[in-house]
Amino acid sequence: MNCVEYCIGCEIFCQILESVQYLHELNLQIIHRDIKPDNILIAHNVRNGRFIKLCDFGLAIFHGEYNETDGTDEFSDRLSSQHTTDVGTRGYMAPEIHMSTYNSKVDIYSLARTGGELFDVDIIMFNSILIK
Repeated sequence: MNCVEYCIGCEIFCQILESVQYLHELNLQIIHRDIKPDNILIAHNVRNGRFIKLCDFGLAIFHGEYNETDGTDEFSDRLSSQHTTDVGTRGYMAPEIHMSTYNSKVDIYSLARTGGELFDVDIIMFNSILIK
């Protein structure tokens, strides 16, 4: 990877990170659960400088506890800290997604795997670091 490719990769990954940060900082936090290169789009001719788009929210869920006073009645059926297990794409799923209780950190794991592909990181080396 040359210097120009690296700089472009950094801008792309920065926008991916900002997209996920936005989802995780919402009042009703959203966990995407299927972040992978196939679900990242690059738009052309954008006016706001945001050319990276995160797509495919089919597995996305709201995360948190139901609270009658915060106005989340319409989302109460999808708002929980208990979630479906084994959802997402193998190779990008965090290990804890096999348990029913997990949080937005499963998206961070998927981001690391996606970033590894973007920057051509040796996945075998990546796995050995995770195991330590």
